[in-house]
Amino acid sequence: MKRASLFLLIAAAASAAERGKPVGGVERLLYVTDKENISVYDINDGHKFVRKLIVPETGGYKGISASPQLGMLYVTSNLKDDLVAIDLKTEQVVWRKKHGKYPDSMAITPDGLRLYVPYRDENYWLVVDAKTGDAIRKITITNGANYTDGWPIGSTGPHNTWCNPDGSRMYMEVLTMPYVYIVDTKTDQVIGRSGPYSKGIRPFAVSDDEKYIYANVDRLLGFEIGLGKTEKGWGGPMIERVEASVPPERLAQMPNPPRRKPHSTPSHGVNIRPDQKEVWVVDGVYGYVYAYDVTKRPARLVANIPLFKEPSEHPHPGWVSFSVDGKYAYPDGGAVVDAMTHKIVARIPTSEKLLEIQFKDGVAVKAGHR
Repeated sequence: MKRASLFLLIAAAASAAERGKPVGGVERLLYVTDKENISVYDINDGHKFVRKLIVPETGGYKGISASPQLGMLYVTSNLKDDLVAIDLKTEQVVWRKKHGKYPDSMAITPDGLRLYVPYRDENYWLVVDAKTGDAIRKITITNGANYTDGWPIGSTGPHNTWCNPDGSRMYMEVLTMPYVYIVDTKTDQVIGRSGPYSKGIRPFAVSDDEKYIYANVDRLLGFEIGLGKTEKGWGGPMIERVEASVPPERLAQMPNPPRRKPHSTPSHGVNIRPDQKEVWVVDGVYGYVYAYDVTKRPARLVANIPLFKEPSEHPHPGWVSFSVDGKYAYPDGGAVVDAMTHKIVARIPTSEKLLEIQFKDGVAVKAGHR
């Protein structure tokens, strides 16, 4: 065999070894941002580590999205204030764009063609062409203002974004502002807002029917529930406050919690299980996730899930995401949780910015979201 042919065979074998284990012809890979670069894990194979995706000159990631239609993965990097596009086949950077200061947690339309990117040190979101990275339109809302009552949170400004299932509306949050703003993606105009909530909004999640918004708010361990729409139109008031309680045994294990709370607030992470039956919220101080049944009002606690393996460990989760099928929950804090049994089934170095991408014959066909 010629040396060149042997090299190609070895390269092909190595490439195949780095792919995931297909089940029903579909690979399910979890892309997890690290401090720098991205780690890839095989969901079908017990969340086994597959490979490291190197993204030069990036780090301090604030958001992650994917477009299966374009075969691209996107991250916002705080290192150089870049929005970065990565080809999922070649795993090479396709483009990087600096459109403003501090790009944060974006969302992508379900057709994979437009990104809505908040810029925390500005007062706007940019609508970005997902193929070219070019800015299409600016949506100006506000920058917010820091608290002056002794509990400041650091920087303010546009922060998190959520897209409804058919891509017709984007939901947006600005640090310290007690509202979730609703934008029509046909016009890119604000058409309503939900709130006011008791304090500024942090992470939030919107039900598939857009009736309810589940929002972390500053200084609350738990979440508040607001209306996404009423008979009068888009937006509505906050209707319920859900206050979580730390299990007594954990309070005994941690009699001296850190004075400065991660993200400057007790809960910075909330999400809806894809079947819409449970809302999960993190406890960033004591290292828990709390699951609530939201099929009826008021919301009812159904599980306290410790993320630590030993009580001496003090994880500080700041987000929670789900797999596409809703089987797994991914709170950052090093644990993979069975979303139905509420039991930890694997331990990998999770982070706040991760998502699942599915492949068939090496081509991306479906992606989750944060």
